Amino acid sequence: MKRFTVSALCCAGCLWHSGVAAVDFESQIAPILEDKCYRCHGDEDVKGGLRLDSPIGILTGGEVGEVLVPGDPNASSLYILTTYPKDDPDYMPQKGKGLSKREQDLLKAWIAEGASFGDDFVAPIQSPARKKFADADPDNARNYIILGDAVEIVARLRDAGLLVDTVNHDASLFEVSYTYAEREAGAFDFEALEPLEDSLRKIILARTEVTAADLIGLENFQSIEYLDMSRTSVGDDALDSISKLKNLKFLNLRDTEVSDRGIQRLSGLPSLEKVYLWGSQATAEGAKRLERRLENASVSIGTRISPPPRRTGP
Repeated sequence: MKRFTVSALCCAGCLWHSGVAAVDFESQIAPILEDKCYRCHGDEDVKGGLRLDSPIGILTGGEVGEVLVPGDPNASSLYILTTYPKDDPDYMPQKGKGLSKREQDLLKAWIAEGASFGDDFVAPIQSPARKKFADADPDNARNYIILGDAVEIVARLRDAGLLVDTVNHDASLFEVSYTYAEREAGAFDFEALEPLEDSLRKIILARTEVTAADLIGLENFQSIEYLDMSRTSVGDDALDSISKLKNLKFLNLRDTEVSDRGIQRLSGLPSLEKVYLWGSQATAEGAKRLERRLENASVSIGTRISPPPRRTGP
């Protein structure tokens, strides 16, 4: 695959950045993206609606919004997700070898300097960044031919601001994300998911205002296998509802307020395979105790890593 030429992407509008940056996009950043990112975010595969093979694609972002915030590496998922532990579900790239420390440093420095694409690049007058999921095409290839009654159900959920996708390209199984739906505490209307009850496999609540009281509404969804509660403020009381999801296999409680005492309630989940506790109130001793009680599960615990901030607007 040939690397793109920045000058060929000029268009009418205003200059994105002027002046000479210490880190050059064309010679230093583009080769990193080509080597590590194109296989999932290039012209042959566009996961998450995100293309990283052109400046316009990078600025546009994907289904979950922008990935680049010029001048702020820690708010740019394009950089920050490459620094996560490799077994974190949000780690990028998900395929192939990750970025080296030198490559991470170059990417961070480039963003900190303003993310210049070169003096010849002219950005569109109107920002191409998408507003949450509103601009996502409901009929594109990401839907993997959703058929029957599910078409109308999925459309209603998307109209309500939720991101709905199929699981592993199986049009009969679904995942739903609330991360960018801007729900306030107490406003997580899980009853809207009831038409998909038997087909629901993944629920993503990461970086939301969800509470333990909200989670009571999930207790009847016994088909859930994957639950991401990371970077929320939930504590031990939330585990009362989570411990009733008997088919749960994956649970992310990273950067939450759960403790050693609370996580032991998960020992009654026979299908649990992986629990993430980084940055929570749980200790290594408590994690080991839970792992022994679960027998077949791996419980990971480590240090808190600063994530991109939760989005509150376009």
